[in-house]
Amino acid sequence: MSKKSSSLTPELDAAFVHFLQCHPPKHFSRNLRNVMIEVVIHQNGNYPDYINELLISMEMFFDVLDIAEDTGLFDDPATKGRS
Repeated sequence: MSKKSSSLTPELDAAFVHFLQCHPPKHFSRNLRNVMIEVVIHQNGNYPDYINELLISMEMFFDVLDIAEDTGLFDDPATKGRS
């Protein structure tokens, strides 16, 4: 079995760069996460109450994590400058 190269084609690399320039990863990640939780919460599924409560709690906690991340107080010094 031959090993496939893991490098991106120039076209795919350019597409990723363009996407990330138009949709900053931090913002896109937050929005994607939030929409997934919103969809699950509002699907009107017959979830047990504890699942609905957990989803709402997770949504609120993600907001807390976003605020903590934005303060920069908890940045790992070893990863400074890599984002």
